[in-house]
Amino acid sequence: MKRYLIILLAVVFISPAVSQDDLERYLPQDQIHWLTGDDDERYLALKKEYLQAFERGQIVLLPDWHYHPLQSFYIRPVYENAPNFGWTTWALTPPDNDIRTDNLQTPATTTHFPDAADEEVFTPLVSALQQRMTLLLDETLDRPGFSVWVVEGITADIALRLLESEPSIMPDAIVLVNAYVPQFQYNRALADRISQSQLPVLDIRSAEGNRWVGEHWSLRKKLANKYQHPAYRQRQLVNSGNAGQRELTSTIKGWLEFHGF
Repeated sequence: MKRYLIILLAVVFISPAVSQDDLERYLPQDQIHWLTGDDDERYLALKKEYLQAFERGQIVLLPDWHYHPLQSFYIRPVYENAPNFGWTTWALTPPDNDIRTDNLQTPATTTHFPDAADEEVFTPLVSALQQRMTLLLDETLDRPGFSVWVVEGITADIALRLLESEPSIMPDAIVLVNAYVPQFQYNRALADRISQSQLPVLDIRSAEGNRWVGEHWSLRKKLANKYQHPAYRQRQLVNSGNAGQRELTSTIKGWLEFHGF
């Protein structure tokens, strides 16, 4: 049954013509939560309440840019299982974007390391994510416990850029899953951004991570040592498939408990 649900979600979420109201029909009805702004703009979120005697806090999950949370192989199990450990989970679809290698660098370059495109290419993406996160954080502001973000892929870079520009919305910790940018200079800059973050960072790489994830993987740890990041931890998952999902969830749970969250 789950297989058919995932296939259905894949068909629905890759179609730009389908509205969020249409998407609502295919999602768990007891988990749907609409975020509405002053301009009546609405964003569809998913929410699962904590299932322990007390609430540890809020985990906000953002998958890679071309996935819905229930499509993402590694975001979905965290969303579904973290409530068992006392967390309320919130999942959002990241803003649409067209980030590709060819639009992040000079197309006609003949050098091995082409020139990066202007930073302004990220501005509308950061702004769009800020709109969603501001509305979501308004919902969670008065709730007890800690705030943790779990972000995947390209969305991880967009989220870190947002936190640099808007430190007032800083969570208590951040978990990165297969974080990357598909362009050499920007992927290298992501390593700097991660290693100089003011947050406790759990940096996870799965067996399925693409080549961009591995490009500066070891450099991130070296830079964290260079900048004396006190709470940076790197973890490469040993397992893949369903075992990898369980390892990811267990790793995040253990890391949060280690830091007292």
